Amino acid sequence: MNTQVLMHQQFEDSYDRLDGSIRNRVLNFMVRLQKEPDSPGLDLKHPQGAPDYVRTARVTDNYRAVLVTSGADGDTELLSLVAVRKHDDAYDLANSLRLEVNSRTGAAELYHQVQLQTAMDNAAPMGAAEEKPFLPSSVRQLDLERFGVASEVAERLTTVTGEDAFLAIAGALPATQGNAVLDLAFGKSPDDVWHDYGIDDTKPIDVNDVKSALERPISRLNFTAAAADNEDELRAVLEGDFAKWRVWLHPLQRKLAYHDGWNGPFRITGGAGTGKTVTAIHRARHLAERLEKAESSSKVLLTTFTRNLVKAIEAQLVELAGPPILKKVDVQNVDTVARSVVATTDTGRGLVHGSTLVQDTDRRVLDLWRGAAQVSSGDWDAEFLADEWSLVVLGNAIQDEKGYLRVPRSGRSQRLSRPQRADVWLAIEQFQRLMRAEGLITFTELAARAAAALEADPKLRASFNYRHAVIDEAQDLHPAHWKMLRALVTPDTDDLFIVGDAHQRIYGRPTPLSRYGVETRGRSRRLTINYRTSREILRWTLKVADPEVDDLDTEADTLEGARSVFGGPEPETLAFDSADDEIQGIADVIKRWNAEGVRAADIAVFAYEKRHVEDIAQALTERGVDNAIVGSDTREEKLGDLVRVMTMHRAKGLEFRGVVLARTGDKDFPPKYVTRLRGDAREREMKKLRSVLYVAGSRARERMAVTHSGERAKLLDE
Repeated sequence: MNTQVLMHQQFEDSYDRLDGSIRNRVLNFMVRLQKEPDSPGLDLKHPQGAPDYVRTARVTDNYRAVLVTSGADGDTELLSLVAVRKHDDAYDLANSLRLEVNSRTGAAELYHQVQLQTAMDNAAPMGAAEEKPFLPSSVRQLDLERFGVASEVAERLTTVTGEDAFLAIAGALPATQGNAVLDLAFGKSPDDVWHDYGIDDTKPIDVNDVKSALERPISRLNFTAAAADNEDELRAVLEGDFAKWRVWLHPLQRKLAYHDGWNGPFRITGGAGTGKTVTAIHRARHLAERLEKAESSSKVLLTTFTRNLVKAIEAQLVELAGPPILKKVDVQNVDTVARSVVATTDTGRGLVHGSTLVQDTDRRVLDLWRGAAQVSSGDWDAEFLADEWSLVVLGNAIQDEKGYLRVPRSGRSQRLSRPQRADVWLAIEQFQRLMRAEGLITFTELAARAAAALEADPKLRASFNYRHAVIDEAQDLHPAHWKMLRALVTPDTDDLFIVGDAHQRIYGRPTPLSRYGVETRGRSRRLTINYRTSREILRWTLKVADPEVDDLDTEADTLEGARSVFGGPEPETLAFDSADDEIQGIADVIKRWNAEGVRAADIAVFAYEKRHVEDIAQALTERGVDNAIVGSDTREEKLGDLVRVMTMHRAKGLEFRGVVLARTGDKDFPPKYVTRLRGDAREREMKKLRSVLYVAGSRARERMAVTHSGERAKLLDE
């Protein structure tokens, strides 16, 4: 009989604790086990006293693997690798493992009975009258039992006090049960959790049919194919930085990424670290494989807003599916897409190659607005005119004064009479003349021109041949981007897959998708499980996040129910008397983290302003901390083992084991230009600052330090 090796999620935790020499032997062992399961050198056997389905095998003379046999697929035996441990520890584990089919959910579940009983024994129930259970009173014992939690465990969970004790019991449960318990504890309804896990309660469950249980989506939270017949792929799974996301997806992520047949665009929201981009990458692979099977020449566009994320996403896609995937998936920055579209038109070719692309907020652009305002009779602020042009004129594809006088100005706080609109249009026309004279074009205008070109010429869309688009960082896209993307991909089933988080909006403005031809009502989900940051850091980020944001359309969004899958140290707040003392404090923190085993490359220092980034980098160098400033063109793979120093904006999309948020005193944060703003402009910038803090803080995985000199910024105290 042949053998197929599966990996249980517990195995990765076991593997992480092994030293390098044993890890290499594990890799060879897994390949050999799949190819030569009967080899005497493996000593594959059933240990005396263990359940019938448990096996152990020799990895080295001192280490053994613990496996469970989980049925057969035709003439292929399925073996699930659970752990690699020292000889005696392996046999202890083998005797305590249990593999069962959950009679309620149908999931194949493996768990450690001794660990669960220990957690139960250590979790004291309510004592004093004022003590309250950790589990919300709205969650009943029957709600827990619905997911297969044993009645005695469910009863204990409803009475135990203290987060640590509650999490210990949940963590000792089989992963499918434990995740359902935590989802309920952090605010999800039982029906939502049931739906998220894709549980089919219309078919009977045979508790003796392990093979069928392993094939259910909910079991994928625990078991996955190890690909032991492909040594290169197996090595990437075991040693790659993205091993977990490549192999194990939450059932809801898998359900969304591999679904077929949505009748139009689908939208996913969720806080930082909840796996939105991971889901998008898996979605892109699935769509590409569908096109390949259909022998279609069409392609998938995988696009994102931030330029420095493109290479990272492309690398992750290749790691997931191999280099050939790039023949079917184009990974592009959204502004690069716009440039490509405009460059294919006769009128746009010269414009693109003869102009300098700039941001709407570029100093040169604002200076030209100030000059353009001189031709009008009103006292128009440059920032107001820039917003009016970007949001109203370009956002609605206005071509002339007549169109501007008639267009609704939705979302604009300052009302304009018809004569005032005519006066503003004079400034807009003058601005456009000045921009052409200077050879400048903004990225927003470029996107608007691309949208107009696609709408005017259907053949142009056909030349790009995109059947699907997967859109990351949706919260920062401009209306012109949405018009372009909608025009680039023909409306059809599964046409647009959109992921974003308005809490992380640091560039764009609220842009209801339905207003621009992207209708997702009835086709949206929110992710709540944070895989990146510890529980302690997540709590910090939730406090600074803006509580009032949109859901990328017309409704409100929330971070309610957000939870992390692991714990760690509390974030540190460090106050200093001077900027020099703060730098020394940062250097001390970095050296302490290094001593605790965190590599320099896994540490980043963020500051809001570029000038502070440069000062910090130089000062750290002087104090013996090797570092590198990360800019828009920095290639991560070229940096080596150095501390990364960058602006908070630049941190978007990255993650580090340790993060320092520097210069958060009230004299540095918010920056001076924000304090000079008034009214709506000030309110808008303060919301953006909260988003920047949320983004920066949520880059930290295990450790965080927030440093300041002088008084702490009031925004943090809020």
